[in-house]
Amino acid sequence: MQRLRSVVFPVALFAALVVVTVGFVEDSAADLDVFTSRANRLRMIVPRGWRASDLPSYPGVLLWMARSQPQGQIELTAEDFTRELFCSWPPACRTSSDSLAAKYACALGTRLQAAGMHVGPVQPGPKDNEAAGLPSVWFEYDNGKRFLRQAIAFSPERAISLVLSAPTSEARSTHARAFEQALRTLRSLNAEETARAEATAVPDDASIADSSVLLDGGAPDAGVAFQSTPAPKIDPIGPCPTP
Repeated sequence: MQRLRSVVFPVALFAALVVVTVGFVEDSAADLDVFTSRANRLRMIVPRGWRASDLPSYPGVLLWMARSQPQGQIELTAEDFTRELFCSWPPACRTSSDSLAAKYACALGTRLQAAGMHVGPVQPGPKDNEAAGLPSVWFEYDNGKRFLRQAIAFSPERAISLVLSAPTSEARSTHARAFEQALRTLRSLNAEETARAEATAVPDDASIADSSVLLDGGAPDAGVAFQSTPAPKIDPIGPCPTP
């Protein structure tokens, strides 16, 4: 796996390779009906009968879901859509007329094939995702020991992946319905929903959340907080440096 790493190593690919290497995870938390990520402004319904855990295990992995009979695991990941990520895609994928989700699937498929995996064709995702503003695609791949299905969806700011892994092709097929059910419910939170979720959340560390903003001298200015102007957002899609 080390030889596949580059300056930009996509979270989606990292999560997929971790599943291939580690396999099925037995320990997980109690069932969750609806998973909400305030930071990523995402919501998804956990399939019935799947054990879910939102405890972070790897950077960018938002949720783990597991089933024991037959064995299967689903991960939800998210990563910022940046110019650096866009330019890490092979030129043939990056310059195609396909959707962003299909371009990313092309890039991941290229890397997975380089790792010796059999990669199937890219398929269009459910219309529910497109209606929710998260158009998606999916494809399957395997190395003869782990059998995976991966969906990729795009919001204006993030690339989101849902990855199903199973020890056999039959188990993957068995869990395909639950995978699709979860994918269909994936949607972005609007500003009102995000604000409502944040209002009901308990801060991880109240002392940090409520701390004053320090000035150059290191002392607060009579309770007045000064914020620097945020850096302008760079459009991820644009010219890329030549190798």
